[in-house]
Amino acid sequence: MNIYETIEHNIESFKSVFDLAAICYDYLMAQVDNQSKFIAEYLESSDNPKRDNPNHKNLLKLSDRVKELLLYEGYWNDHALREILKIVFAAENRLKTYGMTVYNEATIAYFLLLGIDLYADHKSEINQDAPLNQNYQSNSYVYKCQKTSILSYAAEKNGFREVIQSVEIRNNFNCLKFLERTELKSGMNPPKMVTLSIDKDDFTRNSICQNQDLIVASIPFGKEEVCDFCQTSGGGFRVNYFDSYKEDGINRVLILLESAISHGANIVIFPEYVCCPEVQEAIGVRLREIYQEHPLKIKKLLLVIAGSGWTQDDNNVAAVYSYSGKLLGKHYKYASYDQSKKKSQNGRKEERLIEDLGNPGRESVIVEIPQIGSVMAAICRDVSNRDYTEKIARIFRTDFLIVPAWSRSLHHAFQSQLESITAANTNTCSIVCNCCIPTSHHVLEKGMVVTPYKKETLVVGKTRMIRLAKLKTKGCEVCKGCVFCLKLSFHLQDVEKGRILRSVRNHSI
Repeated sequence: MNIYETIEHNIESFKSVFDLAAICYDYLMAQVDNQSKFIAEYLESSDNPKRDNPNHKNLLKLSDRVKELLLYEGYWNDHALREILKIVFAAENRLKTYGMTVYNEATIAYFLLLGIDLYADHKSEINQDAPLNQNYQSNSYVYKCQKTSILSYAAEKNGFREVIQSVEIRNNFNCLKFLERTELKSGMNPPKMVTLSIDKDDFTRNSICQNQDLIVASIPFGKEEVCDFCQTSGGGFRVNYFDSYKEDGINRVLILLESAISHGANIVIFPEYVCCPEVQEAIGVRLREIYQEHPLKIKKLLLVIAGSGWTQDDNNVAAVYSYSGKLLGKHYKYASYDQSKKKSQNGRKEERLIEDLGNPGRESVIVEIPQIGSVMAAICRDVSNRDYTEKIARIFRTDFLIVPAWSRSLHHAFQSQLESITAANTNTCSIVCNCCIPTSHHVLEKGMVVTPYKKETLVVGKTRMIRLAKLKTKGCEVCKGCVFCLKLSFHLQDVEKGRILRSVRNHSI
């Protein structure tokens, strides 16, 4: 079937223009087995028209007609679909013979998709939850990503190089992003993408980007034990929370949260395991209470990443809340903690511990903050494993990667991995919030920040550790928690000098 017949065959599946985009993309993936050849010989033009696809001008007109039609209609309806079918039918009748028939016919699907991309680029107010193709999801998922962030201006002025991308059809589009079903591991749902709602009259939050400073509060919690790692069968383990923690843990977390808010935090991060479901729910409730009763107290707050906690169905889950206490989404850890203890005298490994996750990676969320950028969470080993998180960060060009962690070694687990993500994306800032509990008493490092820095002609990841001052370590064993306020500056001169992380201030409770 050609693209016209394919659309007609699936016509009942189109509830939005993004369902149509998904079927165009799926059609291209099915028909084009050499994407670089298809792009070079069938889509691009040269200085010598005799070497070009003779259909190129008409195909560009197809894209423009689709864009203008969709903009004129204003929203998706049956009339728009019928008119698009007429445009596609006319384009197929005008198609001149060129090269491989399969590839030549596939150009119509590509330029139809390009028209939808141009339309989406003009409709900046599209902010519905993604995937946008909510009805037709056979082989791919469609997202719309904002192109600018708080870093964009300084990155452009400092000459950050273009991202090196593979020659793929999906990288040709300006606005739409595509995730293929085969790129998800078994049991995973596609990431949910939501836009943080900020009222146009909310001066303080809207001015964060203009001020080009972002305050991130990292809360490593403290040294007091909160849970036990109990073996299930073999080397598997699950997490059980101590009754003493359940009694006073919620109060401690809320005190730390309000301390971070009082110090002007825009984003708040808790570490791994500390925020059991009851604590996460309490965070949401408290945010809603403050937003309704004392909104000025949280006028600078954007997001709270409520660490992660072990659930009754045996998953390690982080929760992401808006400033108003709305649950924007959850992130299910997908990469199990796996560690063997030191060898015994007879040379055999004493014990292997493997996190017994019930539904690894079932849900995840990416939050688009207008003018600031995209924020996604990854839990500890999700980063250390160097696979799925790197892929998602690359596909969606993530601006901020937030990592709740429970790790003995920050350098080994995160540094090269996060630097690699930044070098590949050129725009990704990563913040690791590590819990104090698993670290030795003499360890001063409580987290890590990796930011982009142009070193000669390359953009690299520059790492800075979040450290506790030596003078403060004496009180660690009895500390009820502390807050590290990280000031990230995206001013031109700070980005140029590699000083995005300008200061780290520690506040104990």
